[in-house]
Amino acid sequence: MMLTKRDVANVLACYNLGDLQNLAHACRGYVNETVFIDTDRGRFVLRRNSRRFSKDDQSYRHSLVAWLAEEHLPVPPFIPTRNGETLCEMNGDYYEITPFIHGGDFDFNQMEQVSSVGATLGAYHKAIEGFRRPQQQCAPRYDIHGVLALTEKLLQQDMMGDLQEYLKWYDTRAMEARAILSHTVYQALPQLVIHGDMHRENVLFRGNKVVALIDFDQITWDARLVDLVDALVAFATSTERLPHMMWGMFTGPLDEKRAWSLIEAYARVTPLTEAELAVLPTMLELLWLQGELGRVISTPDGDPAYHQSVLEQGRWLANWISERRESLIAAWTEANAGMHAHAL
Repeated sequence: MMLTKRDVANVLACYNLGDLQNLAHACRGYVNETVFIDTDRGRFVLRRNSRRFSKDDQSYRHSLVAWLAEEHLPVPPFIPTRNGETLCEMNGDYYEITPFIHGGDFDFNQMEQVSSVGATLGAYHKAIEGFRRPQQQCAPRYDIHGVLALTEKLLQQDMMGDLQEYLKWYDTRAMEARAILSHTVYQALPQLVIHGDMHRENVLFRGNKVVALIDFDQITWDARLVDLVDALVAFATSTERLPHMMWGMFTGPLDEKRAWSLIEAYARVTPLTEAELAVLPTMLELLWLQGELGRVISTPDGDPAYHQSVLEQGRWLANWISERRESLIAAWTEANAGMHAHAL
């Protein structure tokens, strides 16, 4: 049930934040319930966490955010209750409160915002080094096995054979990627506790600077490159769809100038390794392929022509980056080296 004013008042009674005056439910977010609250002492964000997250999971996340706050990262700190805990348990639910951060959404036309995202992500990765690993381990986010598993599932579901040609191409393409991003290569990449959800709704801006990195629900131990490829797709891809990208998960390929700017800003804080640069285009390709396969799986009642269009867009994106692989690696190596005079 949706949080009521009485529910919020009961939670607030556990804090020293004054009396509730107004509340407004957030329009974003589907897993947890978030409300903006005004008291006589200020404005805050209150969240009731989904019960799918255990107390240990939530405590780990709170420890991570506290670590980042001590490292002066732009993360809203959790406000302690009267007894000093940052998690408030009530009737089987866990609540948390953070200060309200005044910030705006990402503006693709502001190049400095793209650079700020890169610098902030680099600062996060640098700050989180040494933080303890979570007990639960997830499979690598973007490797060939993700594509192969989704392809196999769709092959089993495609009883009429409408998608056979496309799915065989995806299967072959994933196997070709193994020569570049094998399991051994993936495991040798720098690993840490990644944010796991680097998209536009989780970064707030004031002017052209990131003022808040939020939502650490997807943190897990993985290659730090996962966060970077997510950030590239989120912040270096235009929201204006290309004419042939109408139905898939993505609006188009990377804007190469913005991708360069994001990587250059990231590398100024924590440079990429030669191995990371070598596999970065391949991991981006696997992200795109998994995304389009996931779109088809999530729309089982879709017309075969629609599914074919979605898969064709994934194939187009994969070919786009494959054709530019060497030039992109060269450009990103330049960015990684801090060479600012670059013309695209």
